[in-house]
Amino acid sequence: MNNRRRVKTRIPTSTRIVLLGPQGSGKGTQAKLLARRLRLPHVSSGDMFREHIKHRTKLGRQVTKRLDAGRLVSDRLTMRMMAERLRRPDCRRGFILDGVPRTLGQAQALARIARPTVVLALDLSEVEAVRRLSGRRMAPDGTIYHLRYNPPPKRLRGQLMMRDDDRPAAVRRRLSEYRRKTRPLLRYYRRAGVLAEIDARPAIKRVFQDLLRVVRKPTRVRR
Repeated sequence: MNNRRRVKTRIPTSTRIVLLGPQGSGKGTQAKLLARRLRLPHVSSGDMFREHIKHRTKLGRQVTKRLDAGRLVSDRLTMRMMAERLRRPDCRRGFILDGVPRTLGQAQALARIARPTVVLALDLSEVEAVRRLSGRRMAPDGTIYHLRYNPPPKRLRGQLMMRDDDRPAAVRRRLSEYRRKTRPLLRYYRRAGVLAEIDARPAIKRVFQDLLRVVRKPTRVRR
């Protein structure tokens, strides 16, 4: 008979996680895995925008107006939506942010709303990011496959499409934008004492375990 007790994942009472990393580093995948294991809400900037647009909220109408005019959503509008989302009851125990903050202004605004207890930065080279993203293909039903990591079934060959933003030139443009706007946040959060940098090259399960080890450590950030 095995007398060893099963140890549950232990995290601080309020765990506020921010995930950073370049395109292709697996932020979205890891955010979902962490949310499931830690039982915390996964707050994605894309999901947040889509929710407000779908329900035609006041904020959603402002987003639609800017997008229809070919303008980017401002930091101020983004963080107003974020503040509304983080005030909901499901975020009382904490949350996992994916896609926000993207800029120093957003990070400073987030500190006034809910200061992160840990910032997990996934590290991936540009060469690897381009290789990962340029291997993605989309099936007619919207399912995303990868030619190397998640090959599509043979019946779909000839039906797959490559999204324009996954083409190498487009990926490099997006990575350039990340380096210019988001990488400076690593220094900002390092100075705050909450940054942990994780190698994103290994398999998904290995990266996930590395992230969990960081999250389980006691945090010194002020509440």
